[in-house]
Amino acid sequence: MLKDLQSGKLCPLEAIVGIKNAEWSSCTARVFYFTKVDAHGRPFAVYRYHVATQLQELVYEEQDKAFFVDVSQTKDARFVLINCNSKNSSEIYALDSHDIDAQPRLLRPRESGTLYFADHAADRFFIVTNADGALNYKIATSTWDATKEAAGLWETLIPEHEDVKIEDVDLFETYLVLYERVSSVPRIRVCTLGKQGEADVSTSHCIPLPKEHEICRVIPGVNRAYAAHHVRFQVSTPLVPEIVFDYDMENRQLQVLKETELIDRSVAQKRDTARKVIKSSVCPDQFTCERCYVPSMSSAGVRIPLTLIHRRDITRNGQNPTLLIGYGAYGTNLEADFELEHLSLLERGWVIALAHVRGGGELGLQWYQAGKGMQKRHTFDDYVSCTHHLLDAGYTSPERLAGKGVSAGGLIMGYVANEYPHLYQALVMKAPFVDALATMQDPLLPLTVHEYDEWGDPSCPEACEYIRSYTPCENVREKQVYPAMFVTGSLNDQRVQFWEPAKWMYKMRKVQASLSKRDKRLMLLKMSEDDGHFGGGGRLEQLDESAMEIAFLYQALHLPLPSK
Repeated sequence: MLKDLQSGKLCPLEAIVGIKNAEWSSCTARVFYFTKVDAHGRPFAVYRYHVATQLQELVYEEQDKAFFVDVSQTKDARFVLINCNSKNSSEIYALDSHDIDAQPRLLRPRESGTLYFADHAADRFFIVTNADGALNYKIATSTWDATKEAAGLWETLIPEHEDVKIEDVDLFETYLVLYERVSSVPRIRVCTLGKQGEADVSTSHCIPLPKEHEICRVIPGVNRAYAAHHVRFQVSTPLVPEIVFDYDMENRQLQVLKETELIDRSVAQKRDTARKVIKSSVCPDQFTCERCYVPSMSSAGVRIPLTLIHRRDITRNGQNPTLLIGYGAYGTNLEADFELEHLSLLERGWVIALAHVRGGGELGLQWYQAGKGMQKRHTFDDYVSCTHHLLDAGYTSPERLAGKGVSAGGLIMGYVANEYPHLYQALVMKAPFVDALATMQDPLLPLTVHEYDEWGDPSCPEACEYIRSYTPCENVREKQVYPAMFVTGSLNDQRVQFWEPAKWMYKMRKVQASLSKRDKRLMLLKMSEDDGHFGGGGRLEQLDESAMEIAFLYQALHLPLPSK
């Protein structure tokens, strides 16, 4: 059913099966666009649906199985965009949102290695792109008329900067907001737009965040009001939970709208008393959050960002229980944000370490490219480099060190389990991508073809042998003493199929059977029937899994259980 929000009337609507996402047009006739998925779950086609006649017509169909398709509306509601993306190239078509029979118009043809993302304001398309070698991305502009004459004729508005990565933009009628990262640290910059979409970058300014939020995660708000002079965003740090800020771009004033509240446990236990709320989450004087840069063990001149969070009163005596977390894939940042379960560990003297290894996006596109495909081993080397730093600096010892990786981060855990088992006492592997070779050899799986650009195509003998060389399931060592492991998976996971963690645990337990009692380690597999790739959907389910993870860490590291 569709509901007219002005009249309150309900309009019957025939069921449309296989929709991935949808977007309304701005024309007076009620028309919306939607994408459909193929048999493998890949969104590949865009349809236009006329509500009055309940007719749907095919507007675009993507033939290349490496490309996924979605639709979006520009900020000014002037166009509907058809976004076609593979792992290393993009192609966007624009549809006039005021024309019910609009035909797609190409912004720029796809080109291997060139990515771009578009929006529209002030009669111009604003395009974030790495075209022409802009590894940290630049901002270009074009017009609707220019796309009619020749696709891809863009003018550079904000050139690439060597030390500044552009991660996202938000457009307003008179402002351009840039979400950037400088030496792995987030910042937000505001530029004023002229009536023709021109931006004077020399007069741009950065939003002044509190000093204690320097190492943080910034999440842009929805900000749907195109004519607004305020931009809303969310910030959290490893020590401070989410704070919603509203920034007046005209008067340059920052306002806190909402702080996430934590409840004092000692008061919460008294159910008959009012709850005491702690808005600052933890006392800043008790904990520290810092970032150091660790020399790479395999690449001269490369320094890996390592975020360290711990109590100020710890002693570097090698006895601090430590959790080293890594990811390093898809150009995704390992964010330094607030995790409630980490606070529980920090209060009890743990060190939480985040290894921002190559393959992630913390230091730009070049950092990502140095940890993918035929350079994937850099990811593992960087994680081990961070491990050695923690040991050499006296933060911890192998008997007190645990590693953790989720999804592609689980690949790191499987690799170090095979190659460096003596450095870790325990490993937490959540939905781990541990059977990379077998998965990439099966093109019928939902993501395989789409991810050839990330991992390599095993039909190429060189790529096949390279993937085999690091795939955990292909390199299990007989009679090796492995770290203790807590592995999770789900029958409904469409990204990492359930048989990957199951196969890995089978191999681990087979090795365990050949070891003496003294050398055997705790090997746990938690397989869910209902959860997806990101675990349980509800907050209580997530807390239950976190509690199980913490209990495992205490048992595997032979630590006394906390009294409360």
